[in-house]
This record gives sequence, C-alpha cells and structure tokens, in this order.
Amino acid sequence: MAETAINITPYAIAFLGGVLPALVWLWFWHRQDNACPEPRGLVLLSFIAGMAVVYFVLPVQHLILSLIPWISVQFQNIATLLSFTTPSEEMTKLILWSFTEEFAKYATIFLIAFQSKYFDEPIDAIIYLITVALGFAAMENALYLFKDLTDSGLAQTLLDGNLRFIGATILHTVSSAVVGIAVAASFYYSKSLKVLVITIGLIIATLLHTYFNFSIMEAQGVPDMFVTFAQFWVAIIIIIILIRTIKGINDHKDTCTTI
Repeated sequence: MAETAINITPYAIAFLGGVLPALVWLWFWHRQDNACPEPRGLVLLSFIAGMAVVYFVLPVQHLILSLIPWISVQFQNIATLLSFTTPSEEMTKLILWSFTEEFAKYATIFLIAFQSKYFDEPIDAIIYLITVALGFAAMENALYLFKDLTDSGLAQTLLDGNLRFIGATILHTVSSAVVGIAVAASFYYSKSLKVLVITIGLIIATLLHTYFNFSIMEAQGVPDMFVTFAQFWVAIIIIIILIRTIKGINDHKDTCTTI
C-alpha cells in the first residue's frame, strides 16, 4: 500500500499543479462574460477536451519531427522559386508544432462549442477558445511537472511550475484568444469571409506561438525569459480591452440563451 501511495503521489502533484492554476485563470476569464455566462457543463467539457487533445497533438508532433528533413527540403525548393530565405530545420519544426497546437485547439472548440445553441454572441468565441487553451495548458503543464518530479525533485518542480504558470499558460491564452477575436470579429460575416478572417487569426496565433518558443529557447537566463513573459502580459491587457469592445458588437443583447 505504501509503495502504491509513493507511485501515485507524483501523478497527483503534477496533475494538481497543472490544473489548479488553469482553473484560477478560467474563473478570471469567465468573469469577463458575466452578463451572459456560458453553461457550466459546456465550459467543463471544453476544458476537459482541451486537456485530452494534448494526446492527439503529441503523436502528430512526433511525426512532424521525423519528417523535418524532408519538409525542410520542400521549403527550400519553394523558397528558391520565390526568392525567399529558407527557414532552418529548427525554425520549421517550431512553426509546424505551433500550428499543430493552434489548429487542434480551434478544431476542438469548433466541434464542441461552436455547434451549440449557446454559441450566440461574438464574445463566446473568445471565452470558449480561452477555455480550451487553458485545458490544453493544464495538461501540458502537468506532463512537464511530472517529468520534473521524477527527474529533478520537488525544488526544481516548484521553480518550473511557477515559470510555466507565468509563461506557457499565458502563451496558450494569448494565442487562442487571437483566434477567438478573429472568430468574434467575423461573427456576422458570410461564410467565405469567416474562413478568411479565421485563417488569418490562426496564422497570427502560430507566429506568436513560434515567437514565444523561439524567444524562450534563445533566452540567456531568467531575466530574458521574463522579458518575453512581459510582452505576453501586455497582450493579455490588450485582449481584456478588446473583449470589452467586442461586447458592444453583439446585435442581440436581449436574446441571451440560458439553460
């Protein structure tokens, strides 16, 4: 029994360390939609789906990693034809991995929430995409924390947990919020325009995600990391302002769908 408890403890600590901070963020963001809140069951489903989709993204990213040499050659051929600079293999990997995560989060919430009758105002797009992003970040953080617990011990785990709370969770929030803003901005557009605007949103989110990962990789110590974190904190403030602006473009303020 004692051995079982010892084996379970790292899983429990990692899971709670990943999920609890994300739930704090979830509470904060859903406070932004308190005038017409989303049903708790659909919010919970979106959060859990965000956690689950990590396990679909990981094998795709492993596949991309194995194909990077071939993909880089194709990029080089295209770049030569268009007279562009060819990205390095490392940068190609970062871009494709970032796109995989951003598209997976969008596709997940598209299937779960965007088909629901409760998806009835522009701000809902941002709230649901942030929700799925927080679920994704929670599971990703839990996996990193579990690795640190087993490899480095509790002290290093606490440090990494704090940094991921500040950094990676903010990253996923900002990048998915960008896509959510694109969906919200095109809420009343035609289908073709929606596809165009959302595609642009996914591209911007991918570039932000890539920039964050590259900056962290190139950081020379904690101060450099915090410079990158600070930039995304500014983005959070901008997103809050945009959410308040988007609240004003709802054409059916008196038709809030309730349970």
